[in-house]
Amino acid sequence: MENKKAIFYREWLPLPKEQFRILLLLARFGSFSGNLSDLCRYFSLDPQYKNREGVRNAIEALTETEFIESSKKGRTYNLKLIPKEEEINLPCSWIEAFLSKPFSVSVSKEVMIKVLLWLTDRGISLFTNEIIAAELKVSVSTICVAKRVLKEDFEAIITKKISRKNSMGEFWTEGQIANVVAWLNDN
Repeated sequence: MENKKAIFYREWLPLPKEQFRILLLLARFGSFSGNLSDLCRYFSLDPQYKNREGVRNAIEALTETEFIESSKKGRTYNLKLIPKEEEINLPCSWIEAFLSKPFSVSVSKEVMIKVLLWLTDRGISLFTNEIIAAELKVSVSTICVAKRVLKEDFEAIITKKISRKNSMGEFWTEGQIANVVAWLNDN
């Protein structure tokens, strides 16, 4: 699985965490066949009614918006991705590392992966945390925490603030740029 790439799509990035979680599973494995309790357990959720309903609602929303194909026979769901326009590729080994290692601060793994995908897709261009937050539909503080995890826990990104001097000689931060590195720290 080391050289294998997981295919994501830019169109997924603004989706709610519950829907992105299912897409993340399908990006990693290509398809899924099982019941709602199986999905809950995979997502480390107690397979109680409320969680199963949340997963069911996410599947229905993804099917209606044509992000996935789904069929159901009895209690068994069969899920498959529908390719979209703008691909973003990440090594499966990176995804495995993000999903298996604990973080130093509290942030959802889905949001952290969405931030990494956004930065990967964006390339080296000027941005602000507010721009990422608006596009991913999460708070600016969550973006800051996710970037911190990517920088400090995984050494997956390197950021640099870009400041300008105004006519009065004062400096102000215009934004930042980020490089997504080609390797992850094994620690």
